[in-house]
Amino acid sequence: MIRTSAIACLLAALAAGAAAQQPAKTFKLGVFCWHDSPNDQATLAGIRAGLEQAGLKAQYVERNAGGDALLADRMLLDLRAAGCDLVFALGTQAALLAQQRLRDVPVVFAAVSNPVAAELVPTWSGTQGNLCGASNWIAPESVLAVFQLAVPKLRRLGVLRSEKDSVVSRAELAAMRAYLAKEGAPEVLVFDAVVPHVDLVEPAVRELLLRDVDAIWIPIDITVYKNLDLVQRALAGKHVPLVTTAAGALRGSAANAAIVGAVPDYPLHGRRAAAMALSILQRGKQPHELSVDRMSGCLIVANLAAARRQDFELPLSLLALADEILEPEPDDGGR
Repeated sequence: MIRTSAIACLLAALAAGAAAQQPAKTFKLGVFCWHDSPNDQATLAGIRAGLEQAGLKAQYVERNAGGDALLADRMLLDLRAAGCDLVFALGTQAALLAQQRLRDVPVVFAAVSNPVAAELVPTWSGTQGNLCGASNWIAPESVLAVFQLAVPKLRRLGVLRSEKDSVVSRAELAAMRAYLAKEGAPEVLVFDAVVPHVDLVEPAVRELLLRDVDAIWIPIDITVYKNLDLVQRALAGKHVPLVTTAAGALRGSAANAAIVGAVPDYPLHGRRAAAMALSILQRGKQPHELSVDRMSGCLIVANLAAARRQDFELPLSLLALADEILEPEPDDGGR
């Protein structure tokens, strides 16, 4: 993975090149979010830090639709009327709506896992129109390698996803199945259970237990990772660990959280999106000239507190490779 120092050099180079060509100005930048998401906020923090480090003067106009489609339309019209020089669309649904409503303003998407599967762009190598952006997609082979480090005897993997928020989780599942179908891939069977409504989380978990799964994967699906208490209630006494690609599934209550995650570095991801915005604002690039920016790795986060709460011992091989280890609170006693 390209680390923060390399991104900082890139941002500084873009700013230095632009400074010699035009006087400094204050850009009006729109920020559009579909709903409240810690991933989006971490990405936005990275965007702000990257643009600030590059010396870009910016006034931000932020809008959050709170998951309301009608409100989202009004907010996008607000951003157009505000005369934004560029709009950041954070999250897949936000990017899809911005693509439909903002056709005369450059749009840079971020915190989007698979823009090709979501039909934001036709291919990874090129975009179209006024839209470009950065993807936080993690290759399925990298995801599975982390899961197998945590659960060495993993042979049957359950996936829990919802009907409502499944654009990303469907893409994650499809990519994993495509990878496992290749010759030489690990011999792991994947079973998925779909949650029609939050009230039906527990029956969906029990459906996966009937499949005798060794672990349950919590994908990037906000309906699922915001209701891990219901997941764990259905798992009571079963000792089936949760593994995840959703950062939001790692930092809740240790009793409910996943034991390990293969997750994006969202602040770094935001800096990469900032670099794309600088190419447009200061170097005169058109969005359709920029390929989708892709992260080359992931963060391995081990939740030691969750593992101990759930009586699951994480292997030393995983702990040795973890980028971050979440320890129990001092008064927790590890239990």
